Amino acid sequence: MKINVCTTGKRCMVKERRVRTLVKKVLRTEGKTFATVNVILGDDQCLKQLNAIYFRKKAATNVISFNLDDVAEIYVSQGQARDADELYYFIVHGLLHTIGYDHRNKKETMLMEAKCLGYLSDDTLRS
Repeated sequence: MKINVCTTGKRCMVKERRVRTLVKKVLRTEGKTFATVNVILGDDQCLKQLNAIYFRKKAATNVISFNLDDVAEIYVSQGQARDADELYYFIVHGLLHTIGYDHRNKKETMLMEAKCLGYLSDDTLRS
């Protein structure tokens, strides 16, 4: 599996190695595979444009993800995150969406929240 981490702006608040380790851990645990996972760290304007094009919403959002069969694309707004830990959370959240998780109701929201926090609490991913 190829994991690409790209930044559209000048700053990058995350460690690429940790992103790759995190993506592999989530996919292995969830029993899902992709040939390629693209994690694109953008700004609010980038996410606002994607939100308008694909979801007809005029606001920026923290993460937009797409499951394109054997390619997963996760777009994350660095402007929406308070710090790197929140960016990692958004990445896991987006990755879970590509696998099929959603948060249309309270039960689904609680499940996604628990999964995100569970993956991020694993100290082996701090490298």
